[in-house]
Amino acid sequence: MHTYGTSSRRASNALAPARTVTRRDAFRLLIGAGALAFVSPVAAFATSQSDIDAAQSDVDAAQAQLDQIGQEVSDLSSKLSDTVGQIDDISAQIDQTQADIDAKEADIEAKQKDIDSKQDEIEQKQEVLGQRMSAAFKSGNASTIDLLLSSASFEELTSNIYYLDKVSEQDNSMIEDVKSLKADLETQKAQLEDDKATLETKQADLTSQKDQLNQLKSDQESQLADVRAKQQEAQNLVDKLNSNVQSLIDQRNAELLAAQEEARRVASYSSSKSSSGGSAGGSANISSGTSGSQAAVISAAYSTGSTGAGFCAAWVSSVFANAGVGTFYGNACDMYWAYCSSSNRSSIQAGMIIAVPTEPYSAAARLYGHIGIYVGNGTVRHCASGVVMTQSLDSWISEFGVTSTPRWGWLGGVALA
Repeated sequence: MHTYGTSSRRASNALAPARTVTRRDAFRLLIGAGALAFVSPVAAFATSQSDIDAAQSDVDAAQAQLDQIGQEVSDLSSKLSDTVGQIDDISAQIDQTQADIDAKEADIEAKQKDIDSKQDEIEQKQEVLGQRMSAAFKSGNASTIDLLLSSASFEELTSNIYYLDKVSEQDNSMIEDVKSLKADLETQKAQLEDDKATLETKQADLTSQKDQLNQLKSDQESQLADVRAKQQEAQNLVDKLNSNVQSLIDQRNAELLAAQEEARRVASYSSSKSSSGGSAGGSANISSGTSGSQAAVISAAYSTGSTGAGFCAAWVSSVFANAGVGTFYGNACDMYWAYCSSSNRSSIQAGMIIAVPTEPYSAAARLYGHIGIYVGNGTVRHCASGVVMTQSLDSWISEFGVTSTPRWGWLGGVALA
């Protein structure tokens, strides 16, 4: 009932709004020694809560700008990574195309050797054909007539005529072979040249694409460098503004510490007064069945005046001191973690404190939470914005339980009798 473990504290803190600077722990170290024990209702401070809230608003705005720039950095980095990937892909295609060109050039060289070989063969056949035609020209038609007249029989004559036809047919075939070989070689050569030209065009296109991507990469790197420079400037501004907020909080802490002795004096004076004093607003409606210290706390909750805006825990401390129960130190968040263990409504009793470790209505409230006293009959007394008021339990839980779970328990860990 007295304290919560680290895991419980972290679970509840997860409900609080995300912040760039955590000051709560540092402030607890100052306040835990007694800085917020009691604050005089008439105490005035040079550093107001509105000053801290305004400074924190500047931090929040600068942080939002920093987050936006951070997203720009992320987007540009992603685009640059995509561009580099495209360059790598294009480079791989260029390498493959060059390999294809090299292979095609090897094919062309091999084909050229075949062409040279065929050309030699053509020249040889042309030479044979030329020799045959030359011999026929020199002998004239007489040789053919002589061959026919020299035939001894009809069968021999027929045989000689067949022989002459075959020789003529072979000559014509050699001529056609020469023409066919020449046309085939020319076709092969043209096809090889076309293939090579196609590959060279593809290579030129890929090289052009790579050049464009390299230019895009250069532009993106320049943009990324500019945005990262802006990011650093924004980070420096956030750090400066955070430092300003911390300075304001430290200044107010110093003012609180300076007012501590006066606050104790006022608390001592208040505890000696009769329960009729104070301008707490409202009148005590003590639940039946309450007596002793429990009734004293409820009565003091109606008679203790405001401790000022932002000092809800100081008001609770004053109530318990005025009731003669004891002196308790710390802020609402401290008391929440130390003494509030239940959120079961069936367990709440008059005289218990009810608190949240954080709530969203101001920068200080997000850090230190809010606290009040359950006075029975479904009502809570608390000091909010410098005004002591009575509020229904349901309404209090609904209003202050936005970002964390309200809990309750006995202040100091000891049940009131």
